[in-house]
Amino acid sequence: MTAGARQRQRGRPFGAVARMLLPLVLALSVLVLFGMVWQSVGEQSDFAKLERDGVRYIQALGPLEIALTDAESAAVNGGTPPEPLTRAVDAVALVDSQLSDRLGTQDRWAGLRTKIESLPAGGNDATVIAAYGGATDLLLALIDRVRNNSKLIRDPQADIYYLEDGAAQELPEGIVAAARYTDLLVSLTGLTGAARSSALVDISAAGNDLASNARDLSDDVRLAVEGTGSRSLGGALLSKLDRFNRSIDTLVPLMSPVLAGTGGIDSAQVVRGRDEMQAAAADLSAALLAQIDIALSDQLSSLNQRRLLALATLVVPALLALAPLGKALAARRRRTPPPPPAVIRRPAEPVAQHASEPEYAQWERFSVPK
Repeated sequence: MTAGARQRQRGRPFGAVARMLLPLVLALSVLVLFGMVWQSVGEQSDFAKLERDGVRYIQALGPLEIALTDAESAAVNGGTPPEPLTRAVDAVALVDSQLSDRLGTQDRWAGLRTKIESLPAGGNDATVIAAYGGATDLLLALIDRVRNNSKLIRDPQADIYYLEDGAAQELPEGIVAAARYTDLLVSLTGLTGAARSSALVDISAAGNDLASNARDLSDDVRLAVEGTGSRSLGGALLSKLDRFNRSIDTLVPLMSPVLAGTGGIDSAQVVRGRDEMQAAAADLSAALLAQIDIALSDQLSSLNQRRLLALATLVVPALLALAPLGKALAARRRRTPPPPPAVIRRPAEPVAQHASEPEYAQWERFSVPK
């Protein structure tokens, strides 16, 4: 055998080992990449699910805010708290019992519920407004807790971020500002002297807050519509936003004659304007939160598709990588000679004792006589 032949003979085992190890290395690489993609998709899916829990909680808090401000208006005007407040409290209590562990809302909700249960049904207007103001402050703090702990405030998509800023900050603050503004206007009628001057300052501040929240809310919706890939977002929100803005445009000028000292307050007009604003705000809030939930649901569907694609990406290359290994093993089995067949020993056949009769008779004729 020549030197080259011996060299090739020695190199064959190494080449065979390399051909067998290469598919394993490729399969391991695919497995590592699959694990990274699977983990990333899982984290994004958990993020979106937590955001949907936050949306669900805020959806329950919206009717509570409307009912609470309605109760404040009724107390300022000498009425009784409306029944929807009790139902709204029960609805939030149910949602909190299901989501408080994930969103960390136990203490905030407990404090707000205690405050609501201790609110006065009537009395001095300033006392009622101050008591309900404390309750609405706790409500806004609870909304902020949900917004932060559900990570809605950190959503990377521009349209969802602006929608949640509008639905979970600007609109709730606007509803509270409108309630305070209209209640101060109504209570101004019986005030004189220093109390009236102080109320006028509060009315001006509340009106400015209301107008500022409305502008910021409009900017949020506009930026969300401009930054979204959804074709239906604008149609679902813009008409409701226009209605809300019209209601604010009706309310804000009501303070001008009083601040200028040229007129008084038409309480019936204030109440009608407040009722329209409340209805428009409730409609807009529901639409905003619904659009956020739809966007998050679409995210989860997309992430599930990525998971299926990751599984396919794992299975197909793994099969392609392992195919040469299976082929090599099959070829090695074909080269191995089969074992020799087992020898089966048969028992010897017995020898016949006598020949056939005619042949025996022939041989007797040649026998030697004794």
